[in-house]
Amino acid sequence: MKRGLFVVIDGLGGSGKSTQMELLKKRLKNKATYTKEPGGAPRAERIRDILKGGDGNALDPLTDFFLFWAARAEHMTALIKPALMKGKNVFCDRFDSSTFAMQVRGEEQKGLEKFFWECREASLGKFRPDIYIILDTPHGIAKDRRVSRLDRLGRKKNNDRFDERGEAYQNKVRAGYKEFAKKVGGHVLDASQGSDEVHAQIWRIVEKKLK
Repeated sequence: MKRGLFVVIDGLGGSGKSTQMELLKKRLKNKATYTKEPGGAPRAERIRDILKGGDGNALDPLTDFFLFWAARAEHMTALIKPALMKGKNVFCDRFDSSTFAMQVRGEEQKGLEKFFWECREASLGKFRPDIYIILDTPHGIAKDRRVSRLDRLGRKKNNDRFDERGEAYQNKVRAGYKEFAKKVGGHVLDASQGSDEVHAQIWRIVEKKLK
């Protein structure tokens, strides 16, 4: 059986990842598996609760690094690999591109860079994503979108401590995403456009691989 297509959509919080995942679901319906990180499997979701903790207390970057890879390894074993082996296409909101952008570049942990690629090889092996799509947008636009989303949901606080960090960190993360995309042959799209325009570009990229 032919292996399924593995697509990652990533970028700053507020870049439109969730919106694009929903648009893909409407287009493909039950013809694919849709998931997210950190999480996507029961034990990985428990690690997600630790990582996303919105109490404002940052964990050590090395602790975050290991927790993300632990959650990802479980995600791969429990959900992604089985789906791909059954020939199902998988679309994931965030993946190892986020770990590179946030922990390696955002936290300026250059010493973790070699280890990052080693963890990637050990955890993903031949099941590495076929397509990475980075939704690129300036921090200011992403932040405004997050605030607007909170207002729509009636929430007073964002429960993602990474999203709430300052502009200097977000700019390093943004650059990290673009660097990662260049290293793995990913696609960087201007996410400051309307969601329909961005979706049309995503679909052109995906459709070529689906044929």
